[in-house]
Amino acid sequence: MTEIIIPTKNVDLEKLGLINQGLFPVDNGLSLRYNAVLKQVFGLDCDVDSFRVDKRGLSPELSVYFKKKYPKRFEFGENYLNMRSANRFMIVLSPDQKSCPLVAPQTSYEDGLYDEVYRQARHTIEDVTSSEALFGEIENGISIFHSPEDLLQLRTVEVSLDTLEGTVKSYFELKKMSDELGRDDNALNPEYIETMQEMAKKVGDIRNRSISKVFPITKEIHCFYAEFFKSVHCLRNFKGRQDIRTLFVSHHQETEKYWGDEVVAMDLHDESLIDLLHTHKFLAYNPDLVGQKIEEIENEVLLTQGLDIADTKSWERKRQVVQNVKRFPTSWHELREVSTLLNHTRTNIKDILEDKSYETRLKLSEAIAKPEIINHMLAELDPTDPLRIYEFNRKKLITEFPNMPANRQRYIAYRLLTAQLNPRGGKTK
Repeated sequence: MTEIIIPTKNVDLEKLGLINQGLFPVDNGLSLRYNAVLKQVFGLDCDVDSFRVDKRGLSPELSVYFKKKYPKRFEFGENYLNMRSANRFMIVLSPDQKSCPLVAPQTSYEDGLYDEVYRQARHTIEDVTSSEALFGEIENGISIFHSPEDLLQLRTVEVSLDTLEGTVKSYFELKKMSDELGRDDNALNPEYIETMQEMAKKVGDIRNRSISKVFPITKEIHCFYAEFFKSVHCLRNFKGRQDIRTLFVSHHQETEKYWGDEVVAMDLHDESLIDLLHTHKFLAYNPDLVGQKIEEIENEVLLTQGLDIADTKSWERKRQVVQNVKRFPTSWHELREVSTLLNHTRTNIKDILEDKSYETRLKLSEAIAKPEIINHMLAELDPTDPLRIYEFNRKKLITEFPNMPANRQRYIAYRLLTAQLNPRGGKTK
């Protein structure tokens, strides 16, 4: 049996193999190309010559570097490829980036968008990145975000890539001029020929290039989450409903506009939100979660009491649970009652939970539609499930983990590593 070893302090998720794995290494000439884009497009000076990037071109090493170098400019270091929150960019140095996981996804739709970029523009990327870096804005049609509701305008996103020298654009301009050569005696026009020669210096022989006319690459957006304005979630196109077409959920942000009766705007912490998500079949109650949620509540209380759960024997944990029963919240007692009713009666889980607290109903709610969006919500509302946060809201985990007490860091690392070794689940010590 594989032994899980976690440091007693300075727990590093990356060293444990839990984050920033499988990234593309950048050094030598590639780092020069990358840093040139940072300088000319974002005005960032970077003297780091060896780092790694994900499929978007974001680097965990440079995220730390720029956070330290420009503390007033970046609240979060991973925003260095953004021009304010509305204007986000990607940098492509190699087609091999396509298999890299995202370091810190900020939206629910970007991973699929980047996959489409690498799929549709495969030949162009292979051709151009042999000598230059490609970059482009993730264009959403919104120039500046003034309030969360501005995201209701989000319907499509698109990406067009080119080099600092405009090689892709010049290639198509030269190709057009070449195709039209001989018309209207332009072959005898010195300016026309000189323009072609100048473009050829930049582009080379177009017959030897494999650049395709694929940009912009567009993705239609219906439902999404975006980690702007403390995170927003948008659910659209409710089936079979005429009274509601859009549910817009913000996080401690007051809505300023009225979008009509068909748009329901709610705060993430509005307790009626869970009921609404159940009504519209985004959530369902899962009785199989009862035992897990009881244990997570117990762990949460024991962690706040300073217990190092990752290094606690089962009998010691049981003793601590008994000693701290009075500290357990109402939801723990309700979940135990739910467990008893499920084991000894035929009562439906929905009926059992009808008179239970919001916290208990939240604990047993499970995403059955739009899981990438709903689980992102649930991870915000109930952060006691490390596996859900790790899978669906990793940016939250990465951001908060360094400031957690050592015993909580060790507990989270232990839960994640245990899950990797035993994908079907398993209890902590």
